[in-house]
Amino acid sequence: MPSVPDGLHVDDLTLNPAGLLITAHTIAHQATCPSCGQSSTRVHSTYWRTLKDLPWHDRAVRWHLRVRRFRCSHCPGRIFAEPAAGLGSRKARRSERLAEAQTDIGMVLGGEPGARLSRRLAMPVSGDTVLRLIRRRAIASSPAPRVVGIDDWAWRRGRSYGTIVCDLERRRVIDLLPGRSAAPVRDWLAAHPSVAVVSRDRAGPYAEAARTGAPAAMQVADRWHLLVNASEALRSIVERHQSEIRAVASHSMPEPSLPPDPAKTEPVPETSSRRRDRCEAALRLHGEGQPTKEIARRLGASRNAVRRWIRAGQFVPYRRAPGPSRLDRYICFVEARWQDGQRSATVLHRELCAQGFTGGYDIVRRWAARQQSGAPARPPSARIPSTRRITQWLTGDPAVLSPEDRAFTEALCKAAPRLKRAADDVRAFADLLHQDDPAGLTPWLEATAATELGGFVTGLRQDEDAVRAAIAEPWSNGQVEGQVNRLKLIKRSMYGRAKFDLLRQRVLHAA
Repeated sequence: MPSVPDGLHVDDLTLNPAGLLITAHTIAHQATCPSCGQSSTRVHSTYWRTLKDLPWHDRAVRWHLRVRRFRCSHCPGRIFAEPAAGLGSRKARRSERLAEAQTDIGMVLGGEPGARLSRRLAMPVSGDTVLRLIRRRAIASSPAPRVVGIDDWAWRRGRSYGTIVCDLERRRVIDLLPGRSAAPVRDWLAAHPSVAVVSRDRAGPYAEAARTGAPAAMQVADRWHLLVNASEALRSIVERHQSEIRAVASHSMPEPSLPPDPAKTEPVPETSSRRRDRCEAALRLHGEGQPTKEIARRLGASRNAVRRWIRAGQFVPYRRAPGPSRLDRYICFVEARWQDGQRSATVLHRELCAQGFTGGYDIVRRWAARQQSGAPARPPSARIPSTRRITQWLTGDPAVLSPEDRAFTEALCKAAPRLKRAADDVRAFADLLHQDDPAGLTPWLEATAATELGGFVTGLRQDEDAVRAAIAEPWSNGQVEGQVNRLKLIKRSMYGRAKFDLLRQRVLHAA
């Protein structure tokens, strides 16, 4: 039999396919008035209450409870009902222990998944009720934090964001804040004077919030974000050396067997003037202090394109290299047959298939059409690595690169000495971050200020105290990034019901 709370007497037990029905009544001689707090023994009337309870032997349990109404002797005209102590609160339709169990299930699974599991466990409930139970749960108070990590997370990427605050010592989330501006973070820090260390990325609003909300706290820049910023600065320099990259890539490509006729070779088309105008307009607006989002809106360009133009600092003409073709391996054979007078794409495709060619007929047909129109023959394409990949090669360990990638990197460093100097400086900065002594930061800043990394150095000088703390202190935002990853998992499992208050309840409960 299920446990019976004190103050109740069971009158009857009815077991049927729907579950177990327990009929009971209260046995207390008096009740306390909720208004004045005085006890009363004057019974006014009785009524029946029905409450759901925890299951018993895989059967749903319901209480049919007879409750009395009392007339208060001290409050004129006051009539109140006695509480069902240990079973349910006032006006409740389920017991406190059942509500606690369903709330815990909802905190882990959410509304509809939690409702499905509750029905399997003989605790039927709707998904909407599970959400109401989650919202009703009080958030447990946490000890005063001393070291906190702050980072943003995307509610809807590119549109709305939030801020997560983690206790780095206890490794748990302590709050979620709406938006990623300085005001909510500043107010939160002002309300928690115990904070002595703030770990953050290099975003300006968080730095301003920490400076105004917790002026006595030490700010620590996240080392991972510093490395990312250094890599992005090097990538912007790589983008300015497209001519050297193409030259190195072309030298590593084998010469075609039959070079095209110079008389038939068309000049390489220049980059459209529209792209040049948009790039120059973006650089002009950036010089006027306009944000990237506003520049992209005015020019009708993507924000990633605007960021690339700003990183490069100048217009960089770019023509996409042709991709590799299955015909490249057989270009000598097909060109020889063309010189022999074979002009049928069907025959050429049949002969190529006999040589082991696995491509389709359209590849051969397009090649023959280019030949007949007088266009230059398409040479085997040189694979030009992306700027991101080249940046990775320049900053990584050369010993782990393939021989081809290592040869490409060495040739590029010889062709672009300034790029090699910037890569060496970035590697030196990464080594500096892995040390515990910030004494080498000032010499590195002074030596690098006059190089192409001068813009990156200027940004570091504006946040130099936080950068020094990143080298000397053990704190970082690694834990915060992990909590953001878990937050995204919870948010996506909630589908369209992930409102801020509901998401905050689930994230803080799971912490």
